[in-house]
Amino acid sequence: MFSEVVLSCSNTDSTSYVWDIRSGTVVFSLKQNMVPKNGVARAPLPWAPSRTGLVLSAQTDKAVINSYCWQKDQVHAKSLCPEKIITVAVSHQGVYCAGGTQSGKIYLWEIATGVLYRSFDAHYKRISALRFTDDDTALVSASDDASVNVWLLTKLLDEQEDITIAPSPYYSWSDHSLPVTDIVCGTGTFGSARIWTSSLDHTVKLWDLATGSLLTTFLFPHPVDTLAVDVSETILLAAGRHDIYQVNLYKRVEERSYAATSIESMGGMGKVESVGLESSASAKVFRGHTDTINSLSLSFDGSLLVSGSQDGECIVWDVSSRQSLRKFTQHKGPVTSVSCFIKPPELTGAFIGQQRSSEPVMPITPFKRARRTEDEEREHGLSMIIPDTSRDLLLLDGKLDGRSTQYVAPETLNVHDAKEFVQQVQTQDSSTSLRTQINKLQAELVRVHEHYAKVKTLHNEMYINLVDQFMVQRRQEEGN
Repeated sequence: MFSEVVLSCSNTDSTSYVWDIRSGTVVFSLKQNMVPKNGVARAPLPWAPSRTGLVLSAQTDKAVINSYCWQKDQVHAKSLCPEKIITVAVSHQGVYCAGGTQSGKIYLWEIATGVLYRSFDAHYKRISALRFTDDDTALVSASDDASVNVWLLTKLLDEQEDITIAPSPYYSWSDHSLPVTDIVCGTGTFGSARIWTSSLDHTVKLWDLATGSLLTTFLFPHPVDTLAVDVSETILLAAGRHDIYQVNLYKRVEERSYAATSIESMGGMGKVESVGLESSASAKVFRGHTDTINSLSLSFDGSLLVSGSQDGECIVWDVSSRQSLRKFTQHKGPVTSVSCFIKPPELTGAFIGQQRSSEPVMPITPFKRARRTEDEEREHGLSMIIPDTSRDLLLLDGKLDGRSTQYVAPETLNVHDAKEFVQQVQTQDSSTSLRTQINKLQAELVRVHEHYAKVKTLHNEMYINLVDQFMVQRRQEEGN
């Protein structure tokens, strides 16, 4: 049975915890890990995107990105960066890692090989958030300069591009008036997804990724620090100071003329929707924290919400009732990041001792600090990471063993039958083999003769019936 866990990190507490979302029990911990807000990302396994293979986290006190695996609680690989990284994002296929800096620069690495593909000045001020779109076609960046840029990944990875010239963004949104704090990329491809951005200007803006147009602006009573949207994109959760506001993105409209109701989305066409203001309807608010909320994360089915705050607490909420279910208070400092995900198999009871240590680790190479020259690329060639498929081959061999019709074609079964008959004949002496073949041929001849007799009798009956019917019809025609 699948269960969910929460990874919570702090910028002053050197221990990050992985704990069960239902019971609050600690199941794992990551040592020597102090993470800023938006400074940690989970890397899925390339051959199993639903599983988390590594945890990549930027450090608050040094220009280092630490990577952790589930086989040990210490640092698995340490990458020295050209400058301090303050925000990290990983592509949904677990191939690329992007890091943002205080100066507004973005670095893009390949996780398996550590190759630095691109480094460029993306914003004028600090990078506050980085996110990959759901299909990994674009990288979205937010900054304290109140702008949001969308970068096409194909352009950033194009080796023919002049690396001395900063790339131009596909979109550049500058409708916010104060620093942008968080980004949420909706599900879908580049042509169908939507993007939410929050800012200290008390607004959350909804963008259409296909056209780059502003769909809706949600106005809140406080600066918005972090966001969360459920998978179905029907509920928006925005944290302002120590409160969490719930916004239903669809509303029911009554049609008086037909005495019926319909569902329509809120906003659209650049409209402004007020949330939690005195002039607006009663807002749905989660209250329980005593300080600024830094991070929000929803469970897999969207029924539970986890929040991390400056007060050092993580609270698990029931979304439907907005009630606090439990608190996690193991951290000794502010909680800067919380993330819900399916519990890795390595942390279950079946993977302990020798079995857990033998589980393959997602390949990672320490990130390069500079881009390779053409001579180095020519000398080292192309690096490729091929996952271990030995277990898959053993499983396939087990499926093919015997006469499984699920994996063996019917024509192959005839070959197996002939092969078994030949082996049976070869194991006997010549006289016994000849007698066996004669007996089988005689039995086959009797069966064919019987079948021929039945067919002949049926044919004769059909012929007689047809002749009789023809003669009767002929006599009737002559009588007329």
